[in-house]
Amino acid sequence: MGVWRSRERLGSLKAFVLAGGAGTRLSPLTSYVPKGMIPIGGKPFIDYVISYLSKHGVKNIIMLLSDADSEVFRNHLDDGSKFGVNIGYNITPRMGTAAALKEAAGHVDGTFVVYYGDVFTDLDLSEMIRYHKAKGAVCTLALSTGVKIDYGVGRVDREGRIEFFAEKPILPEYPVSIGVYVCEPGFLTYLSAGTDLAANVLPQIIAKGEKVYGFLTKERHYDIGSFKQLDEAKDILKPEKGRKKQSAVS
Repeated sequence: MGVWRSRERLGSLKAFVLAGGAGTRLSPLTSYVPKGMIPIGGKPFIDYVISYLSKHGVKNIIMLLSDADSEVFRNHLDDGSKFGVNIGYNITPRMGTAAALKEAAGHVDGTFVVYYGDVFTDLDLSEMIRYHKAKGAVCTLALSTGVKIDYGVGRVDREGRIEFFAEKPILPEYPVSIGVYVCEPGFLTYLSAGTDLAANVLPQIIAKGEKVYGFLTKERHYDIGSFKQLDEAKDILKPEKGRKKQSAVS
């Protein structure tokens, strides 16, 4: 199914929000509600994503959804008017991120944002877009230097002796992808490299020598891909009153 929208575009820059995943790591919760529609802080998670994009001037948003749960999103978001944006939909059978974007490629008409719909961040997207244009990049990735690695890591010399070890460190020399890209239409020519943007498309486009840049930020991101991560997001996004009350108790 192609993009549906009921109002005129409000601006030129579009964001394609990837929200068609099955959310298997959140089963059985996602058997009843799509991952992006899980309530956090009194409203569906996707509301935070839409509000974030709108705050940075991205007023044309296309939801890339699976036909298995698109109706729930459409019933809630409608045409986007309650958020002050224009929301459209590209609905397909469930597929990978690259394949989903490829299905909506006909609606790319200039610089565009790709946003993973299970992610929340305070990244300065406006500055990232300016950086992308200044570099003349085909694709710019948001990379965080403030994310802790989930495991203890070590470095071993040639004899097997450990010369460095740290438990769950932050490794700024290996910044972590946040799940936000700014791209040019030329990026679309690489979508046939595989079904997944991160695993298949980005390695190929980099190997081809295209201008792919990283926008570094100290801001970390919060996703809701697992129950542990969901709990972290709930803590960050809980109403201010709830956070203050919890702090007073502790």
